[in-house]
Amino acid sequence: MPDPPLSIPQAVVNWVRGVFAEVNHRTSVKLSRNANVWETSLDMTVIEQLSQFSAPFKFPSNWIVRIETHYLGGGRYWGRWEVADLGILIVFRRSSQVLATKVALLQSKRLYADEIENAAEDIELDYAIGFGRLLESDSEYRSVVKPRTFHFSSQSRYRALEYSGDQYKAILKYTQDTSIQVHYLLYNPLTLPWTVVVPVINGSTPKSTEETVCCRAIGAGVLDTKLRAASVAAGDNPSFAQICGADPHRPDLDNWRLETFVADLVLGCKEGYLAGKTPFEDEGLFRVFNRRSGPISAAISVTIDAPEG
Repeated sequence: MPDPPLSIPQAVVNWVRGVFAEVNHRTSVKLSRNANVWETSLDMTVIEQLSQFSAPFKFPSNWIVRIETHYLGGGRYWGRWEVADLGILIVFRRSSQVLATKVALLQSKRLYADEIENAAEDIELDYAIGFGRLLESDSEYRSVVKPRTFHFSSQSRYRALEYSGDQYKAILKYTQDTSIQVHYLLYNPLTLPWTVVVPVINGSTPKSTEETVCCRAIGAGVLDTKLRAASVAAGDNPSFAQICGADPHRPDLDNWRLETFVADLVLGCKEGYLAGKTPFEDEGLFRVFNRRSGPISAAISVTIDAPEG
């Protein structure tokens, strides 16, 4: 890949890494506490946490970092789902002037507890019902609050990730047609194995001295190669072990924590798509961020502005 248009000071890289580490922690804690949380809710946690850093940050060296977020909602690109849920735009500037941009696309999938065998995500009827959905029937309420225990392990599966399914194949085709790589953002508990007991007693919160798993990113092409090698059958939902490795304390090197992916690989131009200065001179950049029917539902921008000289 081409070299970055700027030689970014380590202090700046470390700050960006720290911001996304906080995002990773908060999102992983949410799944660790709520085994049934919707995937879209985890996406919104990423956006909300990043929005807390929206004020431009200036370093003593006069470098500036600015993070912006924009929740677009569901502009459906491939029928009923997007090619990517989160789009990250890196803008490299010097004295406010754009030098180049970088794009990374993330398709999010969450790990499901062993006791949950079917993917349960957004339901169209829920949107039609609106607020009425919050007033559950007596039987529905009893099923929600009854005592249950959920277990996550390295054999737990990403139930909404269907190997060789329509979305899976569309993501690979999108990369082939556009040369813009899509990465999977895998939402996981803080560590594995992990147990969640509901109802929560006395407001207890997840406590772990280890954060060995958390949110991880892996390229769609790399993931496809691994699943082919593992002889995963079409239609199957891959497990954590098949994607990230059998030992959750030492995940495979081809998948990265979210903060490592953004700060070291995307900023360092080792992953993602290096684009032009504006969408009007780069078709790939225009395709991703300027069409309302584009492939993402939320956008994140990280601007790195170097001082003159």
